[in-house]
Amino acid sequence: MSDTLLTVLVGLAMLLGLLAIFIPLMPEMLILWGASLAYGLLVGWGRWGPRLFALITVLGLVGGLAEIWASSAGGKRAGASLWGILGGLVAGFFGFLIFPPFGGVVGLLLGTFAVEAIRMGDADKAARAMLGMGLGYGASFAVRLIVGLLMVAAFIDITIIGALF
Repeated sequence: MSDTLLTVLVGLAMLLGLLAIFIPLMPEMLILWGASLAYGLLVGWGRWGPRLFALITVLGLVGGLAEIWASSAGGKRAGASLWGILGGLVAGFFGFLIFPPFGGVVGLLLGTFAVEAIRMGDADKAARAMLGMGLGYGASFAVRLIVGLLMVAAFIDITIIGALF
């Protein structure tokens, strides 16, 4: 297979990774990271490729942690307990499996609300915790989108710099 064809295929995988950011609970950072790893292993890194791949790796870790951390921080700030956050994450996972692609977000919100409503016995406080989780998830979406775009930019640098040097 030619280097050009491999580059196009990996570029399409990178595009898929960016699109996966819009689908809750998809492993978008893993797709982006794996595509850049595949490119380096199959086509070659070039002189600056290993450094750029290290940057892609760090960015992928930041993006992956942002989804969990920002959602949790938003929920915690709005009064959600650890149990409410965990309940939301578990319900989000099962929601994604049962009703993809948006069941994950619905599960996250409803799971947080249900656990907090049972725990506190107050629907208003549970709704505030649910809103906080939703706002946190929105913040994590923005971070993951920016990180994903930076990962693609680094990949483009690998392909251009790798071709030149």
